[in-house]
Amino acid sequence: MRVGNAGNNWWANASGRNPGIGNWNMPLAARQAGGTNQAGTSQAARNSIVALRQTSEALTQSLNAIRGIGNTFNQPMQARRPVSQNTEALNINSFDPNRIRGAGTEDFSVEVLQLAQTQTHEGEALDATSRASEAGFSVGAHHIEITIGNRRFDFNFNVSENDTVRDVQTRIANAINARSDVAVTASVNFDQEAGTSALVLSSSQSGIDPSAGAGQPNFSVRSVTGNAVETAGVDMATTLAQNAAFRVTRGFTGAVQTSRSNDVDLGFGITAELRQTGTTEVQMGRDTTTQQNAFRHMVNSFNDLVEAARSAGRGSALASELGGIVRNFSSQLERIGISLNSEGRMQIDETRMAAAAESGELEEFARRDGFNFMSRLGRTADSVRGNPAAHVEQTVSSDGGFGGFDPSSFMDAGINFSPMQSVSMTRFMNLGMLFDSLL
Repeated sequence: MRVGNAGNNWWANASGRNPGIGNWNMPLAARQAGGTNQAGTSQAARNSIVALRQTSEALTQSLNAIRGIGNTFNQPMQARRPVSQNTEALNINSFDPNRIRGAGTEDFSVEVLQLAQTQTHEGEALDATSRASEAGFSVGAHHIEITIGNRRFDFNFNVSENDTVRDVQTRIANAINARSDVAVTASVNFDQEAGTSALVLSSSQSGIDPSAGAGQPNFSVRSVTGNAVETAGVDMATTLAQNAAFRVTRGFTGAVQTSRSNDVDLGFGITAELRQTGTTEVQMGRDTTTQQNAFRHMVNSFNDLVEAARSAGRGSALASELGGIVRNFSSQLERIGISLNSEGRMQIDETRMAAAAESGELEEFARRDGFNFMSRLGRTADSVRGNPAAHVEQTVSSDGGFGGFDPSSFMDAGINFSPMQSVSMTRFMNLGMLFDSLL
């Protein structure tokens, strides 16, 4: 049973199951009482009251969320999802619906001035199977040095008479990649059709390395002993590192922002990948997932209250009343994919609800079409929450007394009774005690 508030954005975490179909777990209080309609002890009655109170409160909360009552920041029907109008240029990676509010709900544009890129040294394409010595690599010991900022890294290897060009290129790449502390990666590009291979060195991360110094390359490479760097053709950078530069416009032109990566923060909890220079529009469309979850939570809460009512004895009348409310508004509910099954529980047509979310029918239901339904259901839930004991069967307790209700025993569960209710229940207890003494 799902009761209470499960966090600030509890509707977004609502159960994804299709309510009303399959096996249902009886509310915890009812299970502790021994099953359906077994409130025959005072403890069972207490459990039923707690279950009714909690499930009715959960239903009230789910209805208030859909109607936009309460927390103005966490309103699922107002949730928006950013959608890039040109995913080839800019792709939305993620967004936080809790942070998209105010100015964050407005459409905006992103101007990509330049993309982040790595420093790359792409070597010469050499005959892969020819002898290394014939391609110009000196036979014997080789010592390569890579410099990053003020740090130097040394790599030593040998070239033999029988080594091919590809053997030497692979040996250099393996030596560099074996060092996790070097912010440079190496690879060998092999063109099978041409029969050539080329050594390629790249910065491990895109953008300008702050440790390299302004205007300086991220790394440099040279031969200390031998001629491997020059012969492989990786002594000079073929692509220089640069940071991404972009500008976000939300009603006014923002300042230019930079990033070492093309994965950037666009503000209001929205992250994106920059893919192409130019200007791209981002529209804040409906967050249909959050909207559907809000209705799923309402359906699940309704079904839990029906189960709690049936487990409480007298609550069968309450279960019928709840079902009657749904039937009275069946036409409006069916348009958004909600109906009542033969067991008196709500169920969801996921396909229909998804279509209603995309078309805006869910929002329209929350704003106008479902007003009377949610108001009527909300009044019933509030009534149950205010006096859950009215729906519990009060029968002979296990010790022979009648009822056995003590208003103070419900305080720990957060249940408060009106003065009139407390007086009535106390009188009921006293009559039970008097009857016991006469026996």
